[in-house]
Amino acid sequence: MKKRFLLGTSLLLGSFIAQASFAEGSKNFYLSIGGGVAFPRDVEGDYTAGGVNYNLSNKTDNPEIYSFGIGKYFNDFRVEFNYSKLTTKTDEQTQSGGGIDVTASITPALEYKLNSYLVYGYRDFPNDSKFTPYAGLGLGVTSLSQIEKTLKVLGTNVDATLDIPGTDKSVFTYAFKGGVTYDISEKIDLYSEATYQNIGSFDIPATSSITANYDGINILAVTAGLKFNF
Repeated sequence: MKKRFLLGTSLLLGSFIAQASFAEGSKNFYLSIGGGVAFPRDVEGDYTAGGVNYNLSNKTDNPEIYSFGIGKYFNDFRVEFNYSKLTTKTDEQTQSGGGIDVTASITPALEYKLNSYLVYGYRDFPNDSKFTPYAGLGLGVTSLSQIEKTLKVLGTNVDATLDIPGTDKSVFTYAFKGGVTYDISEKIDLYSEATYQNIGSFDIPATSSITANYDGINILAVTAGLKFNF
């Protein structure tokens, strides 16, 4: 089902780009820069130790997110390369398995740096006002980095120090966007948008001897910024 869905998004994005390539009219470029707040869902996964499978749930914060894009207009279509950056932090983890269910605090917070590189296809919906709604989808990769550090895990019947190895992963990512631009002038637009981003499943070291397998990261972000046309 997942493969079929991803194939469908690829074909839809290809359709956007194909239609854009044959459109007549303006061939303007633009740069965009923006920022806002991201709302990641708790990251869930599992690992096996001593022959027992344990389920994990990492509570995440709501970090700031920043983005930069460069794109090209094709009448009512746009194609854009977009870079976004955020850092999620986990200071609480729940583990269950082997007849136990434990929630523990993590000090200092475990950090994941997420740098996403996506190509978007957009469809603008112009009208007689200065407000132009748009929708789009993107495909690409996210570079996920875990910084090496020593953590203190403290909870009910849990008091341990863990050495977490550092790691870097490139994970397939897709995203949907919906937003609106406001024409400040011929060269500058103000935009506001909501983004749903899915970072695929991945595995990273939980300790030097245990690898955790995560289901992926789902992120909803609300951002605003400026678009400079040239």
